[in-house]
Amino acid sequence: MNRIAVPRFQRPGLRAGVLGLSGGLVIAAAFLIAANVSDHLATTATNEAVRTTAAVVHGYVDPMVMAGSLETPDAAHAALINGELAQLVSSHQILRIKIWSPNGTILYSDLPALVGQTFPVDDELAEALDGEVATEYSSGDQPENVYERGLATHFLSIYLPIEVGGHVAGAYEIYEDAAPIEAQIAATRQDVLLIVGAMAMGLLALLFGAFSGASHLLARQTRRLRRNAERFRSLVQNSADVNMVVRPDWTIAYESPAVERVLGYPAAGHVRRSALEMLHPDDRPWAEQLLAEIVRIPGAQITGELRARHADGSWRLIELVLKNLLNDPAVAGVVVNYRDITVRRELEDELKRQAFHDSLTGLANRALFADRLEHAIARSRRLRGPLAVLFVDLDDFKTVNDSLGHTEGDQLLVGVAHRLQSVLRAGDTIARMGGDEFAVLVEDPSDAEAPNEVAGRLLGSLEAPFMLGSKEVFVHASVGIAASGPSILSGEELLRNADVAMYTAKNNGKNRVEDFRPSMHEAALARLALKGDLERAMERGEFRLLYQPIIHLESSRLIGVEALIRWDRGDRLVGPDEFIPVAEETGLILPLGKWVLEEACRQLHAWDTTSTRRLKMSVNVSGRQLQQAGFVAEVAGALASTGVRPDRLTLELTETVLMQDAEAATATLADLKWLGVRLAIDDFGTGYSSLSYLRRFPIDELKIDRSFIASMADGPEQAAVVLSILRLGETLHLETVAEGIELEGQMTALVGLGADLGQGFFFSAALTPTAITGILDEVTWQAGELAREPADAQSEAVRVA
Repeated sequence: MNRIAVPRFQRPGLRAGVLGLSGGLVIAAAFLIAANVSDHLATTATNEAVRTTAAVVHGYVDPMVMAGSLETPDAAHAALINGELAQLVSSHQILRIKIWSPNGTILYSDLPALVGQTFPVDDELAEALDGEVATEYSSGDQPENVYERGLATHFLSIYLPIEVGGHVAGAYEIYEDAAPIEAQIAATRQDVLLIVGAMAMGLLALLFGAFSGASHLLARQTRRLRRNAERFRSLVQNSADVNMVVRPDWTIAYESPAVERVLGYPAAGHVRRSALEMLHPDDRPWAEQLLAEIVRIPGAQITGELRARHADGSWRLIELVLKNLLNDPAVAGVVVNYRDITVRRELEDELKRQAFHDSLTGLANRALFADRLEHAIARSRRLRGPLAVLFVDLDDFKTVNDSLGHTEGDQLLVGVAHRLQSVLRAGDTIARMGGDEFAVLVEDPSDAEAPNEVAGRLLGSLEAPFMLGSKEVFVHASVGIAASGPSILSGEELLRNADVAMYTAKNNGKNRVEDFRPSMHEAALARLALKGDLERAMERGEFRLLYQPIIHLESSRLIGVEALIRWDRGDRLVGPDEFIPVAEETGLILPLGKWVLEEACRQLHAWDTTSTRRLKMSVNVSGRQLQQAGFVAEVAGALASTGVRPDRLTLELTETVLMQDAEAATATLADLKWLGVRLAIDDFGTGYSSLSYLRRFPIDELKIDRSFIASMADGPEQAAVVLSILRLGETLHLETVAEGIELEGQMTALVGLGADLGQGFFFSAALTPTAITGILDEVTWQAGELAREPADAQSEAVRVA
């Protein structure tokens, strides 16, 4: 039998081929196994990263995001979410987080530069917006990662859909460092190849090495997941908000430790109990309805506010967010995130109260009054019903405030507000408009006289004195009324008209009521125009000084003059009563008063150069001048520039001016006395007369008001008033001047009472400087002296009178 012989030289080649083929198969198997293991590890690591990230996002980020609106995010809420996302990133669990809207706009992010930007929607983001989870590995130098450069060299991007009410409302994009995963995969692949090459003796050793490497990788991944879980647990336990999981029947399955900080209860004490037990009884039905609604829709979320009982027995207002995660096997319940907003709500309520109420009196303020007035006008237009606004201003309250102090002045305002409010109907609105001004809104008055009746009740409520400590204080007020007519005015016009009427009441004597008339508004406009005219008059030098003689009654000698200002408007000379109040309001009285002082001193010096008689000059001083810091220096400058001796200048001030700020006035008067000028109280007896203040102020002269002189003929009682003032002057060593002497009988009576000095039309009206020059050297002064004056001086004096 023939045998087929195989050449011996072929056997080594065959073995080599087999070995080569086997080696190739082993190497191919090694590469295949390495690739499969790498792919498996990559998939496993990616899935674990997705699961861990999703747990953190759904458990921690979802409640914050769902508390606001993804369509129109609130700025304050967005700032809160971005801050919380930044805190999450700072925990080093993730590198970047973005929350996208469906149109490609980034709504929230830990990086502020990304918020509000819009980018094209890529494939992975589109998958998430379609409701699918997507992942992507990318390098740090790719254009899409321009905002993440420097955070890592390789990224794992995870895209998670955001579902609200069963539809996708947005998507999360979370960046994690892919380098550890890629390094682990690469190391595993290399380990597999080395193991196969080193252990060519058998496939078992290769598989053993491969699975050994896989085991180490999975162990490291497990440890990483454990650390992630610990971080998440720490975030939940240290959160300022309480995280709670409840079943559909409100049974508590889990509650975070923050409940002890918020409500004072230990977290374990509430588990397996109904959350309704800690809610206010009045809020429980609504809470049950709230939970019933959210349970019906998987993934739904809803917010609300409830009252919960604190461990100390008090009720706290809590803000809560509920999210239905019953279908999530990791939760299997409704997640409730809540916080205590009691202090915040109290602060909001207090801010609202302060915004619309006066802090001193508790009445409505100007803003609330204006709002109610506009609503009342709208109703009046719709229903054709009348309404009226009353403007109330206390008379001379500044004097009371300055004399008693601001603290007691505030107490007085509180008492006035209480009395005014007590006489109004429940439907009427009273407001403090500022200072000592009040406004009253009277809706649907029964007849045209009803607003006046209300005004009468307001004034009547102030008649009784107010007790401030041991002192009785009397308060009066002026009231202006503006009623809506056939053509309904705006609230601003009604208030303006009532204000104008109130000022008219003050000008007509105070402590009275005035109804608005169109002519009052015209007068107010004229007053406004007068302000502008006064400023131009000062620039053009249209003011003049006239001088009324002051006579020594017993000897009929001219001893001095009083400087009186006039405004030469071309066609007539305007008296001070018409423009001085406006000058006081505008502050023009300061430059005007300075000019009067300097001009009077200059004129006195001019008379000294033409006559040997040395007259005394009296100049009126306003309250604003006296309060001016540099007033004493102005007086000193006027005296120094003219060379007039200080004791020849008398500054006249009213009692009201002195009492505006008694402390400051005392100091200023002392400085003036140090200069050497004389000080007089003008219109004595008509203001806040007080013996203690007369002794306190360094006064040299009392000028008896013309009203007392005019009433001397009414009976012995009136003459006794003048005599008492004269005796008071003698007692205090003060010089007295009787003002307003117009009749010979008045002069005779004053001489009989022992009066020293006087002035008035009986002797002369105010004269021009030229007229005064013509009579300087007269030995005595007699009634009718003007008849012997030059014609030009006489005509000018008559013009003044």
